[in-house]
Amino acid sequence: MEINLIIRELLANNNFISLPGIGSFIQKYEPARPSSDGLSFIPPKQVIAFDPSRSFNDEAIENYLSEKNGISHSEASSILTEFVNSINSALNQGKPFSFENIGTLSKDSTGKYQFEQAISAHAAIDTYGLNEVSVSKTNDQVKIVQPLATKEHTKPKESSTSKVAIILSSIVGIAAIVTVFILIPDLRFWESAIKNDNTTVILKDSSNNSIALQNQVIAAIDSSLTKKDTIISKVEKEIANNNVKKTALSYEEPKKLDSKMYYLIVGSFGKLENAQKLSDIYTQRGFKTEIIQGVNMYRVSISQFSDKNIAIAEFNKFHSQNPNESIWLLGQ
Repeated sequence: MEINLIIRELLANNNFISLPGIGSFIQKYEPARPSSDGLSFIPPKQVIAFDPSRSFNDEAIENYLSEKNGISHSEASSILTEFVNSINSALNQGKPFSFENIGTLSKDSTGKYQFEQAISAHAAIDTYGLNEVSVSKTNDQVKIVQPLATKEHTKPKESSTSKVAIILSSIVGIAAIVTVFILIPDLRFWESAIKNDNTTVILKDSSNNSIALQNQVIAAIDSSLTKKDTIISKVEKEIANNNVKKTALSYEEPKKLDSKMYYLIVGSFGKLENAQKLSDIYTQRGFKTEIIQGVNMYRVSISQFSDKNIAIAEFNKFHSQNPNESIWLLGQ
């Protein structure tokens, strides 16, 4: 797999990916802002930039090559070095170097790096489905004009007021039926009743019609309650099954400690499930986490390096940016 494409895939799950000795690609969020002419608002978007100051090797590309292609870390480093040399060769000759679905990197006359993001549909230019909003001024009043868009015809939603009215009507109807049974002596079926297994009801009331009506009402109520209990039971089982599936999908098998690697550890737990919870939190923040198994302990790593100096530099950087979070370096 070309490193060109690997960088694009890694950027989907990381905030930055480095090219050793050159710099790093960084994903940045740009909030909504007014246009230069003041006649429209540009929607928020996610863009890719290039930072030449982050020229150290974060080893993300080597780790990807080693894991996906089943090669050693040294072989992956050799492949990356060859790729970086080809970039430098092109840039030093005054030629731009293109990264597919990412952008084009070049050098200006002073030797400074210039990066132009790709405009292709697969580049990271996510405007969250929002269009540019135009603004017009009429009599010193600002009027926002929404962009025209083709909308599907949908049925009007039932208002909440109508729903409340239906519920209240149902409650009033039930109350009226109960009142009728209480006020009409012939319909009083609570005097005494014996119900056998065949749902035959014998009442002391003298009206056969009343008895039949009472039996129908009781049967209807029992049937309604049974169906309601069955539906609730099915829903609860489905929710439980989904929770079990979700837990199974998010489970991460712990890894053994590699004595040749240096890990940035943000937490250590005696139970695997607690380590998994912290790992999920840092994964959502954009870190590539791993759970390292020790002696009766599970440590959560947010990054790993084969070079101790790089590991120390990243440790200091994380600590300076997150002074209230605990982190330590694990390695020989």
